[in-house]
Amino acid sequence: MIYTSGNFENKSIIEESEPSIVYNELTKDVSSFLIDVRSKPEWNFVGFPYCKNMKNDVIFCEWAFYPLMQKNPYFEDEILSKLNLNNCRNLYFICRSGSRSFNAAFSFQNFINQKQILKNSINCINVKFGFEGDLSEDKRRGISNGWKFSGLPWKQS
Repeated sequence: MIYTSGNFENKSIIEESEPSIVYNELTKDVSSFLIDVRSKPEWNFVGFPYCKNMKNDVIFCEWAFYPLMQKNPYFEDEILSKLNLNNCRNLYFICRSGSRSFNAAFSFQNFINQKQILKNSINCINVKFGFEGDLSEDKRRGISNGWKFSGLPWKQS
């Protein structure tokens, strides 16, 4: 599914992909990377995608800092310090439910489009439903969709 965001001055198209499709791509393509944009407490207490069978390690970069959830002003620079963009084709962004990661994917796509220094085209893609998935009727996550619900590899500290 493809969504257009009007959150920022320029509009961009951000693709979304189901967790199992993302994991399959990450196990096959050396130029695809998973970027977990949740906060450090979430990684520590809820868990994180495990790179079992993936071609690359998970990249951890907070989109917003807990507890105030203020946007990380160095977000794009931190990603650049962890990746050689000339070796990237697909960057998959994941958060708890898919909302922050959508904004992160949108922001980073605009950032690299404005840089215009790359030889290759990079797709920033949101992981639909995120790591924990949507809230159920009884306000619980992880029981209807998401990375964990899909039975994909994950770890807890």
